Amino acid sequence: MRKSLHRQENLALIELLKNLRVRLNLRQVELAERLGVNQNFVSNVEQGIRRLDVVELRDYASALGSSFADVTAQWESLLGEGTDKPRKRRRATVDAMKPTAVHRRK
Repeated sequence: MRKSLHRQENLALIELLKNLRVRLNLRQVELAERLGVNQNFVSNVEQGIRRLDVVELRDYASALGSSFADVTAQWESLLGEGTDKPRKRRRATVDAMKPTAVHRRK
């Protein structure tokens, strides 16, 4: 699974979180205080510099006065159909994973 910050799904999540904050008339620093982090953390999330893990997303939703389930439902509706299929992951070939020549001492 690709972990790019620039995947459509991640960009939609960033947009959703920022819009939720703006609708509440919260400044980044105010959201950061609710999260117990510095303003730079919120800025980095909203700029797509930093990804949130699932636990952080739950905390973020709560700080925005919402639930994890509600935020993920809104996120899914933003994504629409056709994005719920997992993407194929490129796998390294077995030969590429084998170590190069191994020299043994006698």
